Amino acid sequence: MQHNDMHVHTSSSPDAEIPASRLCLLGAGAGVGRIGFVAHLDLHPGDFCHGGFREEEYLAELDLAEKAGGSSVLRGLEIGEPHRFMAGAVKMFSPEGYDFITGALHWLGDRMILEEKPFLCEEALPLIEEYYRQTLSIVRGGGVDILAHMGIFRRGMARAGLPVDIDETLLFPGLLSDILSTMIEGGIALELNTSGLRRPERTTYPTLPVLKLYHELGGHRVTIGSDTHREEHVFFGLEKGRDLLELCGFRGYGYFRLREYVHCPLH
Repeated sequence: MQHNDMHVHTSSSPDAEIPASRLCLLGAGAGVGRIGFVAHLDLHPGDFCHGGFREEEYLAELDLAEKAGGSSVLRGLEIGEPHRFMAGAVKMFSPEGYDFITGALHWLGDRMILEEKPFLCEEALPLIEEYYRQTLSIVRGGGVDILAHMGIFRRGMARAGLPVDIDETLLFPGLLSDILSTMIEGGIALELNTSGLRRPERTTYPTLPVLKLYHELGGHRVTIGSDTHREEHVFFGLEKGRDLLELCGFRGYGYFRLREYVHCPLH
């Protein structure tokens, strides 16, 4: 059984360093049949990747990767804060050239929630509630195929020395149900991002209770992504991700080809 990894960054993103052709060769050796490449398209002025997206260079890199062989190439983008910046983002890429578009939330206003500062300066629960209210705006706005790393604020909490073992399905049950139901109705897939398993928080984004709620509500469109940026973390946690989905009752997961979801068995 081969893996699908739907969240892999190449050297076309300012914060990543591995060429796509190298990743495809590594993927073939690691049993990764398909790689969903994403370039950061961030328009928040404070973001490290702001202004770093060059579509022509990115697509040329993926063309070279396809010719080099190895894992199959799926072409994607990760758009930061699409509920705020989608109008500007769509002017910078040609939608017909991509297999999928991922939406991500890194900023609450001018606060980067992957960093510790917001959690050192403010109470955690109001920040988390604001994170989910903005997530609801993302999925209501549409235009994305996958919601990336839901619950990634735990990275900032861990850096601030706060416990991350909260259950947002108990803290904000109505809000979480609204988000997941909106995704199900809109055909937006939920990404199980495994990068937190290699970080101090030692958890996936989202966590197990959120995955279970999504399944209970009838959700079945899920993808797994390692959020690879560097070779030492390449394709980390994919097997663990599949095991967690099986534990929650999912029978499969998938990938996107030409903006259409394709279902695969878990094992």
